[in-house]
Amino acid sequence: MRIALWIGLAGCFTCFAAPVEVERQAEYLRIILQQADEAYFNKYDSIMSDVAYDALQSRYAAMKAAYPDLLDIAAVGSPVGDDKLLHSKPVLSLKKAYSDDEVVAFVKKSGAERFRVEPKLDGLTVVLSYQNGVLTRALTRGDGDAGSDVTAAILASGCAPAVLNNGKPATLEIRGEVYMPFAQFAALNERRVREGLDPLKSPRNTAAGSLRLDDFAEIERRGLELAVFELRESDLMPATRTDMMLFLEELGFSVVAGETVDAPNVLSAVERINRQRASAPFLTDGVVIKVDDLSVFAAQGSTARYPRGALARKYKTIPEETTLLNVEWQRAESGRLTPVAHFEPVRVSGAIIQRATLHNLNHLRALDLRIGDRILVTRAGGSVPEIIGVVPNQRTGDEIPIASP
Repeated sequence: MRIALWIGLAGCFTCFAAPVEVERQAEYLRIILQQADEAYFNKYDSIMSDVAYDALQSRYAAMKAAYPDLLDIAAVGSPVGDDKLLHSKPVLSLKKAYSDDEVVAFVKKSGAERFRVEPKLDGLTVVLSYQNGVLTRALTRGDGDAGSDVTAAILASGCAPAVLNNGKPATLEIRGEVYMPFAQFAALNERRVREGLDPLKSPRNTAAGSLRLDDFAEIERRGLELAVFELRESDLMPATRTDMMLFLEELGFSVVAGETVDAPNVLSAVERINRQRASAPFLTDGVVIKVDDLSVFAAQGSTARYPRGALARKYKTIPEETTLLNVEWQRAESGRLTPVAHFEPVRVSGAIIQRATLHNLNHLRALDLRIGDRILVTRAGGSVPEIIGVVPNQRTGDEIPIASP
């Protein structure tokens, strides 16, 4: 789901004891990143794009590498509360790659001969458990160690089989992505407008929020779907990932469509799937490459965050440079102040833009913006202007700090 962008700090640091100004900015970064996580994982909303989020993550990683005494950022995912249940084993994320060179290096290092290449769906990850062919539990990913119980909502949605087809294993645990196809999302918003309700923002957030509804009839009407991409546990385990997907289809699951290719053809498979992105009926934010042989995949093990035998090649948004001219503060009816950055007009994704709204003061401070900075600007989702950082090593010393409101 988030695209990292190096915005450079490492060259500025020469010692391990973080100066006061570095500690201060690190605190702003931790706060805004935790706010972004809370919004994305728990409120099913986004306060910034994947590009902006990963730019801040990369900035903090550079600071942490230079000053190891800085605090760690809390693990990505929903916090574990009283309503959470433990997963049978950790639900890991994926290591991200931002260039073809990184993909080539991954393929070479793995030593594997064949790979499964699939689109990376942008939905809500769930883990489903079956006993003797019957669905017994469905959990969200949560923080990777524990997730929310959404079994009733999954059953109400009809997106996963309540009872498996023939050849039922005694135990089965799968992982997949709950999503709302574009057509269903458009139909839902049309219905909401007719009923005098505000349209919803995005298919991903709507899919996630739908599983929190108490109205099971409404959940069923929304047309959620599940695409399975991993068999986590089974007493009938196939030898390869390709066979795994066929096995899951025979049991009655819809699986993520992909290709199985030899190592030299991985990049061409990634490119084909990338070209198909525009015609996909669902949100996708990258391509996943996994070692096909499950014994080789298992032997490679994992870090605390991701398996070594898989990689996510992320779609990259190329930012444009411009100069920050001013920051004004706008007060909402609630009294909340929001910083709005004004910059020299720049063409981004075919449109001329010259202003972008930041989330709050913490966001402004985390970016370490100053008047006169050369800044990097994108359009989140292809439409919303967004500042993702300053241009590395471009400060002249004439930049002006931005005062608090």
